[in-house]
Amino acid sequence: MIRGLAVLLLLGAGPALAARDPLRACPEFPAPKKAKLQAVAPQMDYNGIPMSISRIESEAPPEEILAFYRKEWAATKTVRGPAEYPLGPWQVIASLRDECFFTVQVRPFGKNGSEGFLGLTAPPGGKVVKEQLPMLPGSTVLNDIAHNDAGKTARTVVLTNSFSPAANADFYRRNLGDLGWRVTNHYRIERPDQKGDVMVLKNGLRELSVTLTRAGNESNVLLNYVDQP
Repeated sequence: MIRGLAVLLLLGAGPALAARDPLRACPEFPAPKKAKLQAVAPQMDYNGIPMSISRIESEAPPEEILAFYRKEWAATKTVRGPAEYPLGPWQVIASLRDECFFTVQVRPFGKNGSEGFLGLTAPPGGKVVKEQLPMLPGSTVLNDIAHNDAGKTARTVVLTNSFSPAANADFYRRNLGDLGWRVTNHYRIERPDQKGDVMVLKNGLRELSVTLTRAGNESNVLLNYVDQP
């Protein structure tokens, strides 16, 4: 569920998250009594899909947690019952309610308890506006994630292309400089198993890190932007 939560951008996380939050139109996510909940990503945009993720911890075993959700999401004449399936060490139960998709993944934790994640996705609530991301020709965007945490907006973007890390670094240094970004740190990654570049840029209160590494015939580009109000 939380696999792939990684990477960001530079301009535009704020406008992307300023749109109406479709998650608020979803039914409340039920939780077992005495379970401890912790927000992981209360409001995020994952490749255009509104999503929230919370961590759950309970002294009850996983089967008791699953039984709770089986009862909560029991089938009716108009609503299908939940789906269940294993996912590595996790047990997953999921249900579609009012066009919102609820997912619970849980596994044993501690002596007799359990831990897991609650995931909620909703249909996009209108057009999400994001700034154009500068990239070299032929680049492929793998993930584009924007999220809002305690008033701070952030955006992570992962892309690949066939250019070298050095060529990508030169491209972003020049293009982001034209957009008002200033390089505050730039160093080379020189390890036997990995080579590349890391840049940190600032534009007012905003900060952007760009990590560039080589994998086979392609370069991986990770842009991680944080707005610091």
